[in-house]
Amino acid sequence: MDQVKQQTWWAWWDSPKFTIDCVLANANRQLEADGCVLERIEGGCKLSTPDHLRTGDFVKVQLWLEGEDTFIDIRLAEVRRVHEHWVSVEMIQVSLNDRMRLKQFIDPPAAKDTEEPALLDHLLIRA
Repeated sequence: MDQVKQQTWWAWWDSPKFTIDCVLANANRQLEADGCVLERIEGGCKLSTPDHLRTGDFVKVQLWLEGEDTFIDIRLAEVRRVHEHWVSVEMIQVSLNDRMRLKQFIDPPAAKDTEEPALLDHLLIRA
């Protein structure tokens, strides 16, 4: 019985109801992206709005980077705040490879030493 509960919990954890598909728009002091909210339904997904999200909800995020063919797969993020069409999330589960790709994209070796790096674990999304 406990094993069944654990498997159910992991299935829920690994497949949040909402996915945010977005493109990185700004990476100066805070990561900002433009995108849309998708709600998982039986047989696929449908376009949704940020007002369906609540603080504490878990979401998946597909973060596209300009000039790249594959997105940064943020398998799990927690909604920290929703205000009008803005959603603030904290990244919880990102592969090491995707985290390094994101870091290299927003902090290239040629960047000036005087600039503060953007926070990698928080993302502000206009949806």
